[in-house]
Amino acid sequence: MKFIYYIILILIISSVNSLSDTYEERKFIIEAKFGILPNIKIMEIHTELKTRGENFDYIFDIKSKNIVKFINEVNGIGMVKGQILEKEYVPSKYTYSYLRKEKNKYVEILYKKNDIEKIIVKPEYDKSKLTPLTDTMLKKTIDPPTFFLSILDFKNVNNCQKTFRVFDGKRRYDVQFNKLNSSSNNLIECEAKQIKLGGYKDKENDVFAASDFIKIVYDKEKNNEFLRYEAKNGSINIKIIEIEN
Repeated sequence: MKFIYYIILILIISSVNSLSDTYEERKFIIEAKFGILPNIKIMEIHTELKTRGENFDYIFDIKSKNIVKFINEVNGIGMVKGQILEKEYVPSKYTYSYLRKEKNKYVEILYKKNDIEKIIVKPEYDKSKLTPLTDTMLKKTIDPPTFFLSILDFKNVNNCQKTFRVFDGKRRYDVQFNKLNSSSNNLIECEAKQIKLGGYKDKENDVFAASDFIKIVYDKEKNNEFLRYEAKNGSINIKIIEIEN
């Protein structure tokens, strides 16, 4: 009889664990526009999200599609490991290996108790050419992929009032959501400003890390489903749009 109870208990535990495990693949295209020129598909992103209980792995693969002069060609693969705590993604390790300007680069960030424990950047940056970056600025930050993963769910932007503290291994910035517009075409538009805090060159034109304007659009008719990410830097406009796998 004890053996039967033991088998039942194992089955119950197994069923609970299987319910908490998830796997999701998604695919995104990045479109860029310069001035009056038409949109060009410049990059493709393939992501995999694996969760097991409170733990998650987020894998991403970035491939350039068309080469344009105003945005650098990038090809890379990376991963974030972490936990889902109070419905927020909290990274414990971020790695990103990529090729940019025909140079191999690597970033690794280790986190402990919401703070950065170790940073590895290869090759190292010349910090004398960048704006100052302090230890205080790095506290309670997340990496760019964790930021992107978070904003895919409207619930994570706190009714368009949340501030994300982001550090990519070089640059430290805040993405501060401060405006909600839900009056047009059954869409929710969350507008944000990107505040550059440290680790920047005097003239930074990377639209992903130095945007003048950011907007996330969700579909109210489809349970606030993510539609697109928009950003602008000067005459450069980009959109990140989900496409079918």
